[in-house]
Amino acid sequence: MARLDLHLHSTCSDGRHAPAWVIRQAAAHGAELVALSDHDTLAGVEEAREAGEALGVTVVAAVEISVIHEPLGELHVLGYLPARDELDDLELKLAEYRDERLGRARRTLNLLRDLGAPIEEDAVMRHADGGVIGRPHIARALVDAGHVESVQEAFDRYLHNGGPAFVQRSVLSMEESIELIHDSGGFASLAHPTRYRETETSIESFAAAGGDAIEIYYRNDPPDVIANGERLANRLGLAATGGSDFHGIHPDEMPPATVPIPDYAAHRLIDLMKDLAS
Repeated sequence: MARLDLHLHSTCSDGRHAPAWVIRQAAAHGAELVALSDHDTLAGVEEAREAGEALGVTVVAAVEISVIHEPLGELHVLGYLPARDELDDLELKLAEYRDERLGRARRTLNLLRDLGAPIEEDAVMRHADGGVIGRPHIARALVDAGHVESVQEAFDRYLHNGGPAFVQRSVLSMEESIELIHDSGGFASLAHPTRYRETETSIESFAAAGGDAIEIYYRNDPPDVIANGERLANRLGLAATGGSDFHGIHPDEMPPATVPIPDYAAHRLIDLMKDLAS
């Protein structure tokens, strides 16, 4: 079975480990092809590609973009992209998102202060370490400050969607994100659809908006869920992607390149991705 992982995060967004470390771990598990897909940034792609070249692993540039689709709420779109020198317009839009993330983080800190769980902005910045700021960085600062015992507790008590310290972002629509990815020469996949409130409706809406694929082989989803995703993809004319969504922050995560992807799907993905990586 071919080893792929098309959904990986690093310290360039909200992952725990540097891009090269993530690629080394994927290689240690036999990866042939991976995609670094940090939130709203391509900053780690060059380091990941250099690590991949040294290890014989093909690395594709990717990004995960949060979108709003009414009435489904916030969804995530993975964009798989060609060489960096063709991505200037996308980089400009992602820079706007990164600025917006900082404002969101500051509003979250104000809410936490009102809730009796104050943390300093500098503490969050230290965890981000120059990467794109996300809720996991705030969660780790809450642990450091003694307000919670774990990152999971921080999300459960304060930071989950709709939680008392949750701040909604200003984000693109699904159609806008897909258009942005297509204009950059890439293709768009709906990330982890089984994690949304209305899985099938989310997938159908994504297909209607011009999406190209859905993430079917995800973490430890059971066989019946995967089979249903494959049926939906076939019915809607979508490709099937897969990945671990590795961040290195939760105890139940699967390591990079350990999500099983059947050979029939893996070979199609290898062909598709290598066209982008060349």
